[in-house]
Amino acid sequence: MITLYWSPGTAAMAPQACLEEAGAEYELVRVRRDGYTVIEPEGYLALQPEGRIPAFQDGDLVLHEAAAICMHIADRFPGSGLLPPPGTPERAHAYRWLTYLTNTLQATYQMWYQTDRFIFDPDVQAGVKRDLEPRLDGIYDWIDAQLAGRTYLLGETFSAADLYCFMLTRWGRNLPRKAWTLPALGDHYRRLAERPSVVAMLEKQGIEAVPA
Repeated sequence: MITLYWSPGTAAMAPQACLEEAGAEYELVRVRRDGYTVIEPEGYLALQPEGRIPAFQDGDLVLHEAAAICMHIADRFPGSGLLPPPGTPERAHAYRWLTYLTNTLQATYQMWYQTDRFIFDPDVQAGVKRDLEPRLDGIYDWIDAQLAGRTYLLGETFSAADLYCFMLTRWGRNLPRKAWTLPALGDHYRRLAERPSVVAMLEKQGIEAVPA
């Protein structure tokens, strides 16, 4: 049995959308926290010692990191179309996008959103958030430029990277400039919001796409 440990609107969004895309049977276990302290389920820290979300269990396999989970789901369900065939240039570019999205955009956004996790002085927190906003805007601008004239990040080929991009575009709703207001990125976001796997994920998480 596949189990996804999740909380609404977190990095569990993309893995859950991948599971829906693959038509997989899976169980959801909600993680509740008080601040950054896990309250339930009991034993979660044995699966994810840092208390981060998501965690993923597939039989004896326990996996962390949303991008890694998405890639595993793609390999676990090769007919899902979540990744292009192994060894192809398209597969390599899908890896590049997933790595960029998690290492660059997600990491920067988390530092903006969870500044208090790293810096304890409120005045310094405010300065860091202010300084990170142009950086985040620049990252979203670059993604928007890459999407110009394309249906998906790989051109006309859908992949798990698009689901990941959807998740992070939604996260950008908390920035002064909403990520989905960019022309190509906004079109991509609205297109993904209508995809059945994303619709199902949003419904099960009890959240909305919050379209532009």
